[in-house]
Amino acid sequence: MKKITLITLVLLSTIIGNAQDFQKFKIAAVVQPSVSWMKPDSKYITNEGNTLRFGFGLSMDIHFTENYAFGTGLFISRQGGSLTYLETGKKENVEYIWTKTREYRTQYAEIPLSIKLRTNEIGYITYWGQFGIIPGINVNAKANDEIDYLLQKVTTDGAISWGAADRISDSLEDEDIKDDIKIFRVGLLIGAGIEYSLSGNTAVVAGLMYNNGFTNILNNELVTTNEKDAPVFEGTAPITNDLKAMSNSLSLVVGIKF
Repeated sequence: MKKITLITLVLLSTIIGNAQDFQKFKIAAVVQPSVSWMKPDSKYITNEGNTLRFGFGLSMDIHFTENYAFGTGLFISRQGGSLTYLETGKKENVEYIWTKTREYRTQYAEIPLSIKLRTNEIGYITYWGQFGIIPGINVNAKANDEIDYLLQKVTTDGAISWGAADRISDSLEDEDIKDDIKIFRVGLLIGAGIEYSLSGNTAVVAGLMYNNGFTNILNNELVTTNEKDAPVFEGTAPITNDLKAMSNSLSLVVGIKF
C-alpha cells in the first residue's frame, strides 16, 4: 500500500511538474490583410470578382499541453466581393426590373472556436496549424451599386404590362445595406503558419488563414431569369427567389505573441 501511494505521488508530481513547464495562456495582437470574395448559391447570380480588405484583432491560445491548445480570440473581420443579379424595385413611384452590380463591404465581430496544434521549437521557429469554426456578428455593411434599368411596369386602361425602361443608369456609393445582410455568419476556419521566438515568451507570428463561409449572408431577393438572362414572369408578376451567397476570405496573419 505504501509503495502504491508513493508511486501515485511520484506520478502526480511528474504530471504537475510537466504542466508547469509550459505557458498556459498565450495572447497575440494581429493584423489581417486579406483577399475576400462572395460565392453565389444560385445560378441567377454572377460573381464579379474579389476585393482587398483589412482586419485586426487579438488571438488567445489556451494550452492543454505544450503542443495542443484551444484557439479563440476576438477579431474585426472585413470582407466583401461583387455580385450581379436582376432585382425589382421602385424609383419615383415607378416599378422597375433592373440589373444590379453590387460591391459589398461587410464587417464582422468574430470569435474563433478552434483546435491549435504546435510543434516543438526548432531553432527559433515553431510551426502551427489551426482548424475549427468562426462565428461572427455583422456590425457594419456598405455597398457601391451600379444599376441598369431594363423594364418598367406600365398600366394602360387597367391592363398591366412591362416595357423598355426609359431611365438612365444610376451609380450609388457608400450605401448603408445593413438591413440586406443577415446578422449572423458562420465559417470554417483553417490556418497554418510559424512563430519566431524573439525573447522569453515573445514571438513574431505569421501565417495564412482561410475563412470559408457556409451560411447565407444575404436577406433580399432577386428576379429569376431564363437561359437568355431575361426575367421570367408568372402572369405579369416577375418570379423572385431568395438572394443567396456565402462570404469567403484568405488572410495573411501577422502579429506579436506575448
